[in-house]
Amino acid sequence: MPNPNHPLSEILTNNVRLCSLEVSSNRPVDYNILNKMKYTFCSVIWIGNYNKAPEHVGPLALAKELINKGITVVLHFACRNNTKNSCTANLDYAKQIGVRNLMVVRGASPECNVADKKYDFSHTPEMLNFIKSRYGDYFELCVAGFPYKHPDSKDLEDDMKYLKEKNDAGAKFIITQACFSYNVYREFLDNCRKHGINMRIIPGVYIIRSVIDFCFLQKLCKVPQSDPLVQKIKQMEGNDKEIADFGIKTSLDTVKKLLADKDFCPPHVYTMDELSSISNFFKILNEQK
Repeated sequence: MPNPNHPLSEILTNNVRLCSLEVSSNRPVDYNILNKMKYTFCSVIWIGNYNKAPEHVGPLALAKELINKGITVVLHFACRNNTKNSCTANLDYAKQIGVRNLMVVRGASPECNVADKKYDFSHTPEMLNFIKSRYGDYFELCVAGFPYKHPDSKDLEDDMKYLKEKNDAGAKFIITQACFSYNVYREFLDNCRKHGINMRIIPGVYIIRSVIDFCFLQKLCKVPQSDPLVQKIKQMEGNDKEIADFGIKTSLDTVKKLLADKDFCPPHVYTMDELSSISNFFKILNEQK
């Protein structure tokens, strides 16, 4: 059995200012690229099915593969894609293969959008409490945060109320959805602290490389039309190269500011499995330091 992975609280010290990476089991990880990159951990997206044995669940197989290569893993784990029985089976297996860190999310796939009563865990705090009651402090727990507010929340105050529930249920870290400016991340952090949310915040970042990236991420991240970057992009409409250049420049500026701000943990890069592009982005980032 592999040695247990490191908990995030051990590796995310202020003197380690390296980005982390998200990967998925949708396609094989290119270790020729990954092994040349410097990062603190990899998170693994949950694409699960509670009707499968744990060893046949793609994210668990990938987590095991990464851990066997000495890579610290944060395993995403979806409430609405698990029953109490599958949660126990999957987490017992995760513990067996050395996973120490979980990113507990509600779940966003189509089967996760039916009536709450259909699920053993309809919302994140319920699963957090279940995990803490069964596993104690073995797993370090992360949850999602939404700088522009969760799409289902009425407003930011409503959103903070639900985030505080996750804080009080024992989560230690927030990994945020992406936004397009450092100032929005900063406002989110300040708002969390004002509401007594003391979890450490890992800012999630998408790298904007094209107009397609921008349109996709604007929809995915629910970026409001009033956001200054949206307005700036609208002024460049029809000029794809200008938008791509601006997107890379904006992403570089945001990541550099987040790396310099020790009130945040170092940023977490959503790779969309495009490791080659992210590796090139890191090269540019290192050249500009």
